[in-house]
Amino acid sequence: MPKSPSKPAAPPSPPPAVPAPKPKRKLGIFAKRNANMRETDLNALVGAKAQAPEFARLLSQILTFGAPGRFPAVSSWGDMPLGEFDLDAAKSLLTNCREEADLADEQSAEIFASVVNCMIIDIVDLASSTLKGKNKEEKVTVDAINVVMDFMDHAASLFDAVAKDVTIKPVTYGGKLRKKDLEEMFSIYAGSSMMTGTTQDRVDTLQLVFAIADKKAEGLMQKHMMKMMMNLMKDGGKGLEGMEGMPGMEGMEDMMNMMGGAGGMGMPGMDGGEISPEDLKQTLGMMKELMDSGQVSDEELVEVRKQFKEMYGSDISDLIKKADEEGAGEGMTGDERELLDMFKRILGEE
Repeated sequence: MPKSPSKPAAPPSPPPAVPAPKPKRKLGIFAKRNANMRETDLNALVGAKAQAPEFARLLSQILTFGAPGRFPAVSSWGDMPLGEFDLDAAKSLLTNCREEADLADEQSAEIFASVVNCMIIDIVDLASSTLKGKNKEEKVTVDAINVVMDFMDHAASLFDAVAKDVTIKPVTYGGKLRKKDLEEMFSIYAGSSMMTGTTQDRVDTLQLVFAIADKKAEGLMQKHMMKMMMNLMKDGGKGLEGMEGMPGMEGMEDMMNMMGGAGGMGMPGMDGGEISPEDLKQTLGMMKELMDSGQVSDEELVEVRKQFKEMYGSDISDLIKKADEEGAGEGMTGDERELLDMFKRILGEE
């Protein structure tokens, strides 16, 4: 009996389908630094579909007193609830409005934070405009940031009327400015604090609002101090243009005149000057810390030497040697010797 034909071999199973790769998540405009996820459009908080539009509207109007002239859109909404700002009256209005809206403390606190968030974006963005242009002046930036800080102080004074015992996530800048711009504004504001009289509390608050890490903030401040020191040396102090109106600048200018006088280092006791070098020592100390941290490049150190040479007409090595010789006797005090030694350490002349 003939054999039946064998069945054809089954075709090989197709390889398992490789799943299509997931598209990479695009960053950029879809991942801006709005980490707190709060509302950034004030109109959305006062619109008809908002949770408590009347409360948000009243709060916005009262907050404008913290930065007069900076919120024209809010001012155009109609009559202000107060002719002039009075803290007790403002708190009373907010408390009554919150009760009428039947808001729990947590709800009113979050609405408060969202309104502040929107308004902070407006004035920080406005302050950032001072960074533009060839002839930008740091004093203008400092003044603009002080407006932001005044607004923050004003807002803080009203918070207990909204929700005294509620803890909320701090308000941080949630706008579209680049991190670089925020860091530049912080650097100018914090780095100029020695001359402007800005309190450390304000510097710390700005650091929190801009979400700058401690180590990064320290580096930014030190680097700005280095820049300021180089400006002080540049063209015999002409690099200070645009900063003349800052409180305390007169003393720094005098110190640089002291250093540039009589063709030498010009320290007190060597040319008859009597100005204390304490502030200059502090600046040099910060420069040394910055260099020790590795944040000053070789190119920047070359620039420091170049500025010295342009200012004094000779190399810094010759000047240090001359200062050493002139200070070898009793003409140089301990403070002056310490200042000279600090220059030598910074510039590698030990």
